[in-house]
Amino acid sequence: MDQESLAQIRQLISAATDSLRGDIADSQRHAGVLAEGLRHELQLVTEGFQMHLDQRRVEDQSFLEEQFRETRALIHLSYGQIQERVERLEQRVRTIEQHLGLTIQ
Repeated sequence: MDQESLAQIRQLISAATDSLRGDIADSQRHAGVLAEGLRHELQLVTEGFQMHLDQRRVEDQSFLEEQFRETRALIHLSYGQIQERVERLEQRVRTIEQHLGLTIQ
């Protein structure tokens, strides 16, 4: 092999190496751009999910507060009804005791 052929081979290898380095650099830049895009999209998904969770928490809190109010109202009503029954029963007991002469004065 002569010097001229050897120089041409070296030149071809150098050109191929330079081209490969350029391709690698382009691939790295492209991968960086893709990674940044994915990072941005992930951030958007995260923010959207957080908004959904916040809204769900507000809805759940509102529902629980309403259930608490309804339960409290039912307990209050039931207590009133029980109190009325107890008073009627106590009155009946007093009436029965009076009829039987068991009233303690």
